[in-house]
Amino acid sequence: MFNFSSLNNNILAKMNFVFFIFLLTSLAYNNDINAFDKKNIYDFQNNSSQNFKQNNDPTMINYPNSNITNLTNNNEDSIYGQIDSLENNIYVVWQESVTESLPEHNYDIFFVKSEDSGKTFSKAINLSNSTEFSERPQIAVSKNGIFIVWTDTIDLNNKKIMFTKSEDSGKTFSKAISISNNSKNSNNQEISAFNENVYVVWQESGKNKIDENIDSNIIFTRSIDSGNTFKNSIELINNSKNAFPKINSFGNNVYIVWNNEDKNNNGLFLVKSPDKGNNFDEIVKINIDNNFGESQISVDKNEVLVSWGGLLTKNIDNIYYVKSNDNGYTFTDSNTISKKITSFNDMNNHYELDNIIKNPLNVEVTSDNNLSSVAWQNSFSKQNEDILLLLLSNQKEQNNYARLLNLSNNPSVSECPSITISNNNIYVIWEDYISGNHEILFTKISTGL
Repeated sequence: MFNFSSLNNNILAKMNFVFFIFLLTSLAYNNDINAFDKKNIYDFQNNSSQNFKQNNDPTMINYPNSNITNLTNNNEDSIYGQIDSLENNIYVVWQESVTESLPEHNYDIFFVKSEDSGKTFSKAINLSNSTEFSERPQIAVSKNGIFIVWTDTIDLNNKKIMFTKSEDSGKTFSKAISISNNSKNSNNQEISAFNENVYVVWQESGKNKIDENIDSNIIFTRSIDSGNTFKNSIELINNSKNAFPKINSFGNNVYIVWNNEDKNNNGLFLVKSPDKGNNFDEIVKINIDNNFGESQISVDKNEVLVSWGGLLTKNIDNIYYVKSNDNGYTFTDSNTISKKITSFNDMNNHYELDNIIKNPLNVEVTSDNNLSSVAWQNSFSKQNEDILLLLLSNQKEQNNYARLLNLSNNPSVSECPSITISNNNIYVIWEDYISGNHEILFTKISTGL
């Protein structure tokens, strides 16, 4: 979860975002996106500006391919990976093509784990093992277990939300069950877990059953016994366009955020339950302008952060966020991570990140008390999208620690990053097109904080 607790209201112009100075200095000579060499990374640590040239020819360091592990490594398409962690244990799910059938591949849901912080991974387990089309897995981990949901497709008019769990750290999983249990089209599911409480949200088709993102309802269900049973689902919102609901929880609080691309009532909206999903408060609109896209929500105690980039239907050349310090009852005005930054040391110019961030998709955020991280799919061109990762310290004594990494570094399309943080390590996976098929790649970034 992305924690800005150490930052004040001037968050982006203060010391915890000093990394922007270093980065933008190296880019100041050219405002075109091509000034950012996709084959390189920028690495800034512990006020080490003396290690970098203070001119228009900055030192650049390639992200080592040896630090990237191909988790799938086969001739099939492996896509839409998701990752979560608990201490030194890492858990990954994805959908993978198992047979070729018309009109498209048949996919199943696969799972691997690491018990040594990503040094080695287990053999993949097929969780769905279904003749139906299984897609878009989501994973949540708590001390009570590993909880996974995905969509199984019977036909275009009946997608169902499937659920399974593991109580032995991913050695075995329960028989998958449907938790949507209706004849409507259910998809775009998300899951959150806090101790024994498991919360699931998804979209359900309204009038338009072919285009599932148009005129969709947002459905919620919960379990209070670690996924053994689920309560009857409830409809929270109806007739939302391109909703892409997201969910997170902490303690008794459950938060759901979604989009609505309706010209009469467009924007990002949030609703909160203060009692583990028994009741929900009034809906809050959290953006004040037209800049909104697919969102992510992070929660840490009383702090709630909602961030977003673009949509496939909506190009936004920035990463926006709003923050609440009162459990989601009020929010700051929307802001961007590319705010103009003042000078640092002998660098007397002002620079902006706007020339780097291009239609960021699938923005992901995570944090603990020491470190914050943002990852996104950056559109350098229609043929080239890379995974960028931004790291910074939340500790005052280390507030000049910052790194910007281009993780994928290739001329093709890299997309759908997923990140998690544990023991000051950032674990990242993404989908990459390699040798004619898609693979799930993994890397670990050790910060040393």
